[in-house]
Amino acid sequence: MPGRGLPGRVRRALCCLAVGLAAAAVVLPATAASAAAAGPKYWVAPTGTADGQDTSCGTAGYSTIQSAVSAAESASAAGLPVIEICPGSYSEQVTITASMDLTRAPVRARRGPVTIELPASVGDDQGTGLSTTNCQAKDAATSTQVPQSVVEICAAKAGGVNTSGVHVSISQVTVQGNWPNSVCYDSLYGILVEGGASLSLTDSVVAQIGAFPLNGCQGGVGVQAGFAPTGQVGHATLSNDTIETYQKNGITIDGAKSTAKISDVTVTGDGPTDQIAQNGIQISFGATGTVTGSVIGGNNYTGTGDASSTGILVVGGGGSACGIGTGSPLVKRASLTGNTLTNNDIGIALFNVNPACTKSATTPTRDQACGNTIRNTHGYPGGSPSADANISGLVTTKYGAIGDQAGISDSGDLDVICHNQISGSGYAPRDKTSSLPNPPPPAWVRPIDLFSYAAARSPRVYGNRYDGKIYHPR
Repeated sequence: MPGRGLPGRVRRALCCLAVGLAAAAVVLPATAASAAAAGPKYWVAPTGTADGQDTSCGTAGYSTIQSAVSAAESASAAGLPVIEICPGSYSEQVTITASMDLTRAPVRARRGPVTIELPASVGDDQGTGLSTTNCQAKDAATSTQVPQSVVEICAAKAGGVNTSGVHVSISQVTVQGNWPNSVCYDSLYGILVEGGASLSLTDSVVAQIGAFPLNGCQGGVGVQAGFAPTGQVGHATLSNDTIETYQKNGITIDGAKSTAKISDVTVTGDGPTDQIAQNGIQISFGATGTVTGSVIGGNNYTGTGDASSTGILVVGGGGSACGIGTGSPLVKRASLTGNTLTNNDIGIALFNVNPACTKSATTPTRDQACGNTIRNTHGYPGGSPSADANISGLVTTKYGAIGDQAGISDSGDLDVICHNQISGSGYAPRDKTSSLPNPPPPAWVRPIDLFSYAAARSPRVYGNRYDGKIYHPR
């Protein structure tokens, strides 16, 4: 096996740093809907006025979402406040610090989407529109860039102390960035959840988060819950959502105690690009969660920056070598089942390593990837990469940077990889003992890769197929 330095798939795939077994148990806080009975309603419409009766879109008492949110936060009425947002575009940033529901108003006369869009003036000036919540209390001490987001949910107390009990539900809403291609900033978000808060996002779209069109800067996450470097915790339940045209990651769940339940979402990267190594969904550094029934594709890096893109990236450990410092936590019991992953350099990457970033973690991680359908048509015909194949994801002693593609890769302890259906020339195995088609070296290509950087410890691998035939990784 060729030797190599810090793996490109981790060094440049990480975002910002700024089913044969029962699914892993992930305990999420209650959603907003179950936290309290429905309370007062606040109606928002582009034509809203302060003297409106506030009982419908035609009589809305608020013309901005933030003004309605602020009114709901300061009210003493019993029950969970509901922000009824009438169709239209709202050019504003929204900060939420208390439990409430935000939803598209159930109106028939006024058709069309509800869009919350970052003001163009903010996108042009990185000195404006930055967060000022308690969740930023530790940013300066950790040299963390202050985040800029379209929607921020922060439940932290003074000093950045995480709390519990703040649940925000958002449904049938489009959250859209408006950052121009000239912007280079590592802390750009569509929806940011911190301070111990919980988000339930359903039937919504998050788009154009980060520089648009893409550049090579490492910012731009559609939905992020938690932030490991500052100890911020976030929880997210996402269902039937679309996350697209992000710059770096579609969804990130980050940091110890952060959790997620992601189901039936569609996450789509930019497709073949030499600008940046994107990731569809990232679970990192102490967080955990489940991803089920989702469609993730188009995370495909073609540049020379020693990197590869992933559909789902699970990453932990690494200490100061490739993690977030001493004590960098592992990701344990993440469960990735029943998903469809198409044309990602690596469909699912499980990467939990020791503090030196040289071997797999020796603490059981028990992450599992089972029952997924994974395919990639970006191959290496005749040994030469197609225009859309990865060419630099793995740094080797003999060949330097080479192409790196795998249906599933694993560095961890006691992880489970089972009953996956893997296909396509992009994952054609190179095993010497295999009768399946093999691309010649130097590209490193495997349907299931247990060996390439830090060999997996005691993995349980069974029931997997490549192009319909039983596949045993060698």
